[in-house]
Amino acid sequence: MFGKRNGKKTTTKKDLTEGKVWFVLTMFVLPIIAGSIIQQMYTTVDSIIVGRFVGKTGLAAINSVATLFKFPLNFMGGLSGGTTVIISRYYGSKNKDELGKSVRTALTMSIVMGIVFSVIGVSLAPWMLTLMKVPGDIFALTLSYVRVYFAGIFATVMYNNAAGILRAYGDSATPLYILIVCGLFNVAADYLFVGVFGWSVAGAAYATIMAQVISAIIALYVIERISKEEKQKIFLYPEFSFAHAGSMVTLGIPLGIKSILFPIANSIVASAVNGRGTDVIAAWGVCGTLDLLIWLIADSMGSAQSTFVAQNLGANQHKRAYKGTFIGVALTVVPVALVSIGLFFAAGSFGHLFVPDSDAPAVIPLVIEYMRLMAPFYVFYGLYAAFSGAICGAGQTLIPTALTLTFTCLLRVLAIFFVLPHFESMECIIWIYITSWIVTGVVFTAMFQFLYHKWNK
Repeated sequence: MFGKRNGKKTTTKKDLTEGKVWFVLTMFVLPIIAGSIIQQMYTTVDSIIVGRFVGKTGLAAINSVATLFKFPLNFMGGLSGGTTVIISRYYGSKNKDELGKSVRTALTMSIVMGIVFSVIGVSLAPWMLTLMKVPGDIFALTLSYVRVYFAGIFATVMYNNAAGILRAYGDSATPLYILIVCGLFNVAADYLFVGVFGWSVAGAAYATIMAQVISAIIALYVIERISKEEKQKIFLYPEFSFAHAGSMVTLGIPLGIKSILFPIANSIVASAVNGRGTDVIAAWGVCGTLDLLIWLIADSMGSAQSTFVAQNLGANQHKRAYKGTFIGVALTVVPVALVSIGLFFAAGSFGHLFVPDSDAPAVIPLVIEYMRLMAPFYVFYGLYAAFSGAICGAGQTLIPTALTLTFTCLLRVLAIFFVLPHFESMECIIWIYITSWIVTGVVFTAMFQFLYHKWNK
């Protein structure tokens, strides 16, 4: 978390405008991937412990609303992405005064938005579960989980924003260290609340939120250390700059919209899945847990691409930004392909971790069937994530939003309403996902090439 300079502790900030591109980008993205894995372990541990101690009804309760929390988190993540681009630009250009103003404004906005999302989520929880067609036999369990989670979601919003600020400085290691500590806490609390105290799925939500509160506190403390190191006004001092907020919103709103387009489309798909029974819901939820590493690798590289491109464009190093984009694509596609191969052959073995022996005969065969359909096509999502991140890092956030809306979300929704009724099968739903990955990956690859040549005319 800290290094030493002249006997004093310093934060681990990095300048991404210097050094070998492949090495700098790899060292920057690895902690992001590792941190994302640990953060997602909150949900994974929830699934394992709830599945073991509560059974398939508890597992289905959690997985039936897996996309619901992504609405506020993805939207704030999108806004944070716009903030990261701006902060990265100022850091790359070495403009410390504007850098400090942008950080303080971003923190103020995240606190307000986090509280708003908590209030709205708790208030509208029953309506949202009804809209998502959560089955009656797991409705009460799911509602208890959702309300607790939403009550503390402000802490998750604050942590993710603070971690984005640290990464804008080129510091991807500190968020990793924070998440390692809090991830261990989450595992212990999950076992205590669910396995020992018997608090069912609500206990899993309490454990996750408590871990996120601790993460946010530590991350804000580190940002405060940075302000002292830079000899600036403390970053935790409330400040709202309309100029900086306007720039953040201009870049961040399209990213926020893009980020919630996926859960909107996926919630519509989830409603179709939820109508097919508890076994299918549980199996689909296990698949969603198993392929988390795919999304974490791809999305982490997308985030890294945004910071890398923004810092280098801020330093007027256009060729380096272009070269880094394609190196980032390679660093995404290769590991995604390797993980996909593993999931194709070992999904059934991994699936037993999440399902008690009594439920395995009904759930595991479905897990194997679904995963073998999807595994060969994950690489197309990797193309989408890497190129989308690079385009956003260049300040063009509206284009990825429009393309995602058209070629991913709209395609899925239209297919659910007009194609699924002709087949009425889970296999059809899976092919809808696959088709959207292929189309979006190809479109973003072509769009980046077009935009780059246009920018450099």
